[in-house]
This record gives sequence, structure tokens and C-alpha cells, in this order.
Amino acid sequence: MKLLLLDSSSAAIEFAVFENEKETLRHELSKDENADALVYNMSKRCKEYEVRINEIDYVSVSNGPGSFTGLRIASAIAKAICFASDAKLVEVNSLDVLANRVETEKLIVPLIFSNSKTQEFYFSKFKRGSLLDRISPYEIGVLPGIINDEDFFVSNQRVEGYEDKILTFDSSGIISLYQLTLNYISQKKFSDYNTSEPFYMKEFVPLKSQKKLL
Repeated sequence: MKLLLLDSSSAAIEFAVFENEKETLRHELSKDENADALVYNMSKRCKEYEVRINEIDYVSVSNGPGSFTGLRIASAIAKAICFASDAKLVEVNSLDVLANRVETEKLIVPLIFSNSKTQEFYFSKFKRGSLLDRISPYEIGVLPGIINDEDFFVSNQRVEGYEDKILTFDSSGIISLYQLTLNYISQKKFSDYNTSEPFYMKEFVPLKSQKKLL
């Protein structure tokens, strides 16, 4: 089984290839590169490590919420590879990937910026057992209504004024994505690459839009 993983949902952009549960290659883009450089870096590294894209069996992508441009680029790359190689597409919510990086007995609340100016965040609640278990819907809210003293909060971007409340990861969660992807594959939980799109486009309605609809 050969698996390609793509994560460009945040500023930490990374891709990796695993074959039969062994890491073949992993590459994180430099801080001055953005998702536009993903295809170039993938092509370069795959040639260097003699990885043939047409032999990929599964393509997994951290599918949002997150960076609009990054999500669109990773989605387009994943769909193109699936079309060309007949690989199966796995889409994992970026909140799940973030939550899966934490080991704690508390409820885990991952936070991903929706609107930094208004402090709106995408979030959900998870508990850790033998597997990560989501126990609330994916939602959008503002920090005063989310933060409490009981739960464990984690983000992929520093939140000013909340450094003592929120653990920040500034590196890619590609290993977390890999772990969740294996679980999805075991459940045969695949997406249709013909109709797939970044998660936030289908599931989330920003708070300001909701107010206009009332």
C-alpha cells in the first residue's frame, strides 16, 4: 500500500509518502514558500526518492477548515492524482488532525481561525480513548463563548492574549493525518474526487452571514 499525504491547511505545509507503513519521504516547505510551491516540491522530491505518482494507492488531504488558498491547492492536487492514477481519496477534517496531536484526559478543543479580526474560530470537542472520538458538531464561535477552565485548547496559530490557555503547534500535523488516514482506510471511508471540495465550503456558515439571514 502506497499512501501520499498532503497538508497545506495552515502555514506549515508538508507532504509525505508511506509505503507498507514505512515512511518513504517527508518534506516540509520552508517558511518563505507558500502552497503554490507544493507541486514543484512534490515533483522534485518524488524524482529524488524514485517515487512514482502513478503507483499511489491512496491520497489523503487535511481538508479544512484552514487557509483558503492552501486548501484549494491541496484539493486540486489530490483530485488530479486520483484521476490520473485511480487512487482512492481520503479527506480528513483539519480539526480532527489538530485534536489528534494531543494526549490528555481532558476534553480536547481544537481551534482554527475563521476570522482573525473578529476572533471567530472553527472548533469542536473531542475525547481521547483508544481512538479519537468527536463528541460535538463542527461549529464556529468567538473565543469568549468557547474558552473555559475545564477543557484543553489547541491551535495551529498563536492567539494573542490567550497564550496561557491555548497550546500552539507551529509545525505540520502530517503524522497525525497519517494515523487518522489509516483508520479511514480500514473503514473504507473514501471521498468521490469528482465532487469533493474543501470542507468549510459545505459545512460552515460564518457568524456574520448568519446574522444577515435572521
